[in-house]
Amino acid sequence: MKYIKVDTTNILFVLLFLIPDRMIFLVNESRFSSLFHIEYTDFVLDIYLCVFLYVILRYRINILKNYYFSINVLCIIPIAIVAAIVPHVLFGQSIWDGFWAQREFLMLICSYYLFRALIVEKIVSAEYLWNCIYKLSFIVTIVIIVQHFLARYGIQILDLRYRTRFGVRITNNITFSTILIVGSLVLYFSASSNREKIIGGIGLVMAYYHCIFVLQTRIVMVAYGALTIFITMFYRNKIGKKVFYMFIILGLILVVLQSELGQYLLTSVMDSSTDKSALIREIGKELYKVEISKSPLVGRGYPHYSCPDAWSAAGLYDRLNLNDNGMYAFAYIYGFIGLGWYIWITIKMFICSYEAAKKGDFRFLLFTLFLQIICTNIIWWYWKFSFGSIMTLMLAMMEEYHKNILNSKVRIVL
Repeated sequence: MKYIKVDTTNILFVLLFLIPDRMIFLVNESRFSSLFHIEYTDFVLDIYLCVFLYVILRYRINILKNYYFSINVLCIIPIAIVAAIVPHVLFGQSIWDGFWAQREFLMLICSYYLFRALIVEKIVSAEYLWNCIYKLSFIVTIVIIVQHFLARYGIQILDLRYRTRFGVRITNNITFSTILIVGSLVLYFSASSNREKIIGGIGLVMAYYHCIFVLQTRIVMVAYGALTIFITMFYRNKIGKKVFYMFIILGLILVVLQSELGQYLLTSVMDSSTDKSALIREIGKELYKVEISKSPLVGRGYPHYSCPDAWSAAGLYDRLNLNDNGMYAFAYIYGFIGLGWYIWITIKMFICSYEAAKKGDFRFLLFTLFLQIICTNIIWWYWKFSFGSIMTLMLAMMEEYHKNILNSKVRIVL
């Protein structure tokens, strides 16, 4: 892994990846909105839309070209339209309000075609984009860990959500730590030199520290542990190494479980009534099951605060949050049609990532597994464009590797 060189291309891509996360959370959304009279989310979407249009027009790219994931991505448009019409029929909500509220979901189309076009037209390589976000994951995670340490003394520089649970807890910063855990696991197990092994090991320590002590989120801990066990078991290592790594993992789990945090997490997993957030999430899931049964095919649509009936039906007046209920909330909004779309794109992701894993590249398979493990609780790529843009980048990359694998197979046959 080489260092990032300072040139125009690198600067542009660094900005493109950091802007969705408010330049490593230095930008305060409220102040930004007051100063520039535009919501920061809309500003980010405008930036991506402008870059997308520039690339499409500058390089005369046909966005209707039959890419592997193109039909899945384009299906977002009719799905979003239906989700805007349904609450209008059921509750009288404005169709435009329902449609515009899904703009981050719709912008996945632009970010996917942007990254796919950049790769296909050889403006940049897929490996260049991966190296960029992997290196940034180190920088962003280090900054957040330092902020976590400073927050113990009341120093809050970054505009993040600070909570108190076994010390300071900082939430809502998962995007780059996900890339860090995936990239570091692959780098550590596939290292061809001691330097790569050390870099991968440092990345793993940072990712685990961020997960356990900064985020303190159960489902993410489970996901990180599952990814580690998965690559330990299935990567091409000797049996002795596999056993050695499994003992290390087991030891780390036992150490964590002996701590006050570990005991709390274990108790809350065994009995959700001991944790308020878990209890509220269970209430939400039961509500959405009932609501989905009323119109299972198309769901209940996307609720907007301007329509009290739609807002109330989603339980948003009762301290429930759609973004805390994962696939249940997604099914509530989009029904079985949306659920079918999610299953469809997930199967295709597994096909692509499995082909790459057979060649020794586990990045895409680990990323896809991570999304499926956490999806019962939260779908970050849907609710956070910063995560969604990274997911579309991974789609574009895995599609490129899938295409190269298929082409190589064809050449071998001929």
